[in-house]
Amino acid sequence: MRRTTSLNPEPWPWPDHPRILVENPDDAAGLQLATVLRDAGYGVAVCPGPAAHERCPLAGPEGCTIAQGADAVVFGLGLERAETREVLQALRARAPHLPIVVETTRAEEELWPELLRGCEVVRPWGPPEQLVSAVHRALERTA
Repeated sequence: MRRTTSLNPEPWPWPDHPRILVENPDDAAGLQLATVLRDAGYGVAVCPGPAAHERCPLAGPEGCTIAQGADAVVFGLGLERAETREVLQALRARAPHLPIVVETTRAEEELWPELLRGCEVVRPWGPPEQLVSAVHRALERTA
C-alpha cells in the first residue's frame, strides 16, 4: 500500500532515545517494525522510500533531513530495484559511519555483497528480537 501524502520530514522529536529510521515501502510492515523498535526504547520514524521510477531525495543533491538525523537506519526497501539500491548507496556515501541494518533475502545478499559490506543483515519477517538485536549491535559498533 502506497501513501498518497508526500513525505515532509520534520526534526526528530526524541532527543533522549537513539533515533532509528525505518525505510519500508509497505505501510503495515513499516509500522510493525516501528512498534517493535519503540517497545525496545528507540525513537522511530518511518519512510516508505521512493515510488517506482522515482528518485529518493537522499540520492539527490538536497539529501534527507530524517536520514541525516538518524542514529541508525533499518533498510527494508529491497535490493531488486535500481532505485532502492541507489538509496542504500547514497546512505553509505553521505553518512559512512551511520549504522545500517538491511532486511534482505539470502539471494539478494549473494547478488550484492559489496553493497551490504559493513551492514547488519537480517531476514525479512524474522522474529522481532532479531531486529532489535541487530539494531543494538549496529549502534554498539559505532559507539
